[in-house]
Amino acid sequence: MITIIFDVDDTLYNLMEPFERAHQELFASRTGADCEQLFMASRIYSDEAFYMHEKGLISAEEEFAYRIRKTYADVGIEVTGELAAKFEERYRYYQKHIHVPEGVQEILDYCKGQDIPIGALTNGKHKYQNKKAQTLGLDRWFSDERIFISEDIGYTKPNPNAFFAVQQALQLDSEKTWFIGDTFEVDVEGAKKAGWHVIWFNHRHRQMPEGEIRADREVFSEKELLEVIEEITK
Repeated sequence: MITIIFDVDDTLYNLMEPFERAHQELFASRTGADCEQLFMASRIYSDEAFYMHEKGLISAEEEFAYRIRKTYADVGIEVTGELAAKFEERYRYYQKHIHVPEGVQEILDYCKGQDIPIGALTNGKHKYQNKKAQTLGLDRWFSDERIFISEDIGYTKPNPNAFFAVQQALQLDSEKTWFIGDTFEVDVEGAKKAGWHVIWFNHRHRQMPEGEIRADREVFSEKELLEVIEEITK
């Protein structure tokens, strides 16, 4: 039987929702820029900031402010330290109200009902990602020992060692392991380099980067994702 490992952020829940609500409070009156485009830019800058912090180039306190400053600089808004802190405060507040969408719940219920082994692998700090898992109620589908956070395992996606750490801990066969994630450069490339199969959950319709690496399957909606999971698990 195959095993399915899920990404968390923007895969098991809508990561854009807390960003959008904070944006509406603080910046919507100052720019007509499309919020989803801003969010997607913030994701790129978030990854930049994360890896900069990992390398000791910026502090943990500067990490969130970096991505907000860079995101809004793209549309001509200079964000002060005070405003960046306010955005983070509102973002963290709305993060406390995130939920697993019904379509994703259906997917996880299907896996549980079919006794398909599942797990989760996410980048981030333990305190934030663990709290997020609690808010989302992931214990309904995932036991604690099957949720892997980069800070705990010592490697971050797309480093193949992050995937190898999960593979070793769960004693997985790479040929029978599938990863599902939304970010090509982090999720797809990392999992493929580790020898796993990958479903790219491209629900934000990002353009595929150039290069030789390709996902085994690409889907654009929760409905399509469930159909592929049903197909590969038969």
